[in-house]
Amino acid sequence: MKSILITGISGFVGGHYTRFLLNTKKDVIIHGISRSKPVWDFIKDRKKNLNSIHFYKFDLLDSTPLNRFMKDIQPDYILHLAALSSVAESWRTPVDSFCNNTTAFLNIVEAARNENPDCKILSVGSSEVYGIVKNEDLPIPETYRLSPSNPYAAARLSQEYLAHIYAKGYNLNICCARSFNHIGPGQKDHFVVSSIAKQFADISVNGKNPVINIGEGSIIRDFLDVEDVIVAYNAIFEKGLSGETYNVCSGKGYSILDIVNSLSEITLIKITIEQQKDLIRPVDNPVIIGNNHKIIEQTGWKPTIPFKATLKKIFHYWCKHV
Repeated sequence: MKSILITGISGFVGGHYTRFLLNTKKDVIIHGISRSKPVWDFIKDRKKNLNSIHFYKFDLLDSTPLNRFMKDIQPDYILHLAALSSVAESWRTPVDSFCNNTTAFLNIVEAARNENPDCKILSVGSSEVYGIVKNEDLPIPETYRLSPSNPYAAARLSQEYLAHIYAKGYNLNICCARSFNHIGPGQKDHFVVSSIAKQFADISVNGKNPVINIGEGSIIRDFLDVEDVIVAYNAIFEKGLSGETYNVCSGKGYSILDIVNSLSEITLIKITIEQQKDLIRPVDNPVIIGNNHKIIEQTGWKPTIPFKATLKKIFHYWCKHV
């Protein structure tokens, strides 16, 4: 039997990854760490899933119990998801965002170095590390220069540097994922696609005024269904090379206005768009589209889920929860 430790298991990606493991890996013991017990209201069989994992509630910022825990469970794999993952929130609380994300990861790799050096670790980072990108440089390969433009991105880049240091300096088996925007049912509504889909659901279910509030509508992002994301993470665990970094992305770009228009077509709801100044970030990249050739070539992974199919799933999720 192999075992995996998932940090931040209570979150959006943690829930989807847990369901993936339980559906596809019958010989895996799942250990999960989070500050709060999972709710996973986006998973139909959540009680069965919850009963199938070993859940531990504690704070990754406290290294002492983490070291004891690592020694006791000896996981074969560690998927590090735990983070404060909102760019907007990092502008409001930059110290908390940076210190939380870097310290939590450092405590994980240090515990692995001391107590379980043979495990394989996947450090999940962000495409935000690329910063402001020129149109002529798109899609962005992993070799593109790194220039974070917000506190969240600075923390993610520090995390990645630490991963490379521990891989090379201490010979830990660590891969890094630069994940682009991933979306799906269960994502909190302070993320843009979930926010827009929730507003459409409110109009459809509760008869709210057909007005959609957005920030900057012209920005373009590379969106990937969370189910494609977790299959990519599994592929990196199986075939990713230690010390390497992989873009996890679709290779396609959609604007915020594209999302609104697509949901309008899906729901047959005619809406008015209103821009809210408080949803516009102090500094933002106008376009981010990733190059996924490396992960495809080295692991064989490819995205499979159409963008509109993902939007439909998110809309139907919110129709049940507004």
